[in-house]
Amino acid sequence: MSDVRQYIHRPAAELRRYVREILWVRSDRSRIQLLLPETTLTLVLRQSGAASLHNQSLPTTIVSGLQKRTRMVEHAPGSSMVIVRFTEVGAPAILHDRADLLYNQTVPLDDLLPRRQIDHIQSVLADTHEISRQIQPVERFLASRIRASRIRAHNEISPQIEAAAAMIRTSHGRASIRAIARHAAMSLSALERHFRAAVGATPKKLSRLARLHQVCRLWDTGKSLTDIAYEAGFCDQPHMVRDFRLFTGVSPEEFFLRAYPRNLPTFYK
Repeated sequence: MSDVRQYIHRPAAELRRYVREILWVRSDRSRIQLLLPETTLTLVLRQSGAASLHNQSLPTTIVSGLQKRTRMVEHAPGSSMVIVRFTEVGAPAILHDRADLLYNQTVPLDDLLPRRQIDHIQSVLADTHEISRQIQPVERFLASRIRASRIRAHNEISPQIEAAAAMIRTSHGRASIRAIARHAAMSLSALERHFRAAVGATPKKLSRLARLHQVCRLWDTGKSLTDIAYEAGFCDQPHMVRDFRLFTGVSPEEFFLRAYPRNLPTFYK
């Protein structure tokens, strides 16, 4: 991973409710990237190079919903891209669609946004390779989508769903669904229905994804799998192993020791 150059930008205050971070990732060599299922939707603007998923070429601009399993993406040499990671509740305000319609999907961005808007931001980014000069255009592009959403009076973030998602995030998936519903002042059925549309999955599924990422973070601290299972909120290590296999297809030990040693790549952070 030493040939990969990455810059992480925290968006302007106007965007922080919707966008967690914007990343610039560049690499000169070909590489294969292992992607764990994220807890948020992701938008990618590829500036150069090519990429393939399951041996199928990816469009230059894509949106990826919450995923069921790990995926392997192959990047060609000279790869350069801008990655927008939404907050748990931010995607609908920018994409102007329900997040759950993208569950386990990776689709071309022009399936959701007007082609002229995509061509404009890609053209602006092509005019300069300096990241410092690309930040504002990307933020303006995202902010314009939010303003348009407000004008149409839909896809506004529900404070209750935002509070529920925040509780899952801060508890690393350990909070019970009933406790989350109480915190959001919603019935279980209403929470699940509205949460799924805004976030892209049910509260239970998002909690499991949050725990998966917590397991990865704890592994990077050097803890044993037994300690990790306890701290991540699993009733025992076998339960953690079963859950981990559902997402990765292998046990945590096999995944970490064979795929990655300690000090995981930055996309786990």
